[in-house]
Amino acid sequence: MKAVIFHESANEMPKLTVYFKDKEIESFSFGEGMIRIGRDETNDVTIDSLAIAPVHAVITLRNGIATIRPLQDEFPITINGEKTQEGVLNNNDMLALGKHHVLFSDSVADGMFKPFAEALNGESSPAAPLFGIEPELPNGNFQIMDGENIGKIIPIKKNMVQLGRPGQGIVVVTRKKDGYFVSTLENKGSLTVNGEAIDNKIIKLTNNDVLSINDKSLQFFLS
Repeated sequence: MKAVIFHESANEMPKLTVYFKDKEIESFSFGEGMIRIGRDETNDVTIDSLAIAPVHAVITLRNGIATIRPLQDEFPITINGEKTQEGVLNNNDMLALGKHHVLFSDSVADGMFKPFAEALNGESSPAAPLFGIEPELPNGNFQIMDGENIGKIIPIKKNMVQLGRPGQGIVVVTRKKDGYFVSTLENKGSLTVNGEAIDNKIIKLTNNDVLSINDKSLQFFLS
């Protein structure tokens, strides 16, 4: 994994943004050193939830590289849907701690991708602002290919879309400047693109790709 290199100028300090569901709770910027994340108020980043350990994880920023490790086995963390004991953080990595998400950005200016939860039921949520900056991309959409909602169009209106159901498998579709990408958040059941298992990969979507989430199939297209 290529490690992100950060700098400590005013606009390039690493940033952590905490979310609960689709709501941004708080953002923090840090220079080099150790950052403690947990429920206790003495942490550098405090998340008030019983699903979070008093001291849940520590991020180390040193020599331009950011690493993270959980501190207790019963309180794990995931990076982009993959459970980890220790990992290197790259720009726009999404951490899951309990019921909260934390977005890592290698600079203040890059912290612009926001998550939101959306069940695979044919309903879409209203668009969220992109801090005044829109990617120069065609609009991405999914068309449901089977079931009672066959033919329904689901526009990708936010920069991070979750599709699926807890316990059955969830994928994340992320809109970035260079395209739309899909990865797993909860790697259960059958999660495929064009019949190929997503597993721990990040797959760039192209026109007419078919995303399958168990018994549901959606065709991706640009408009």
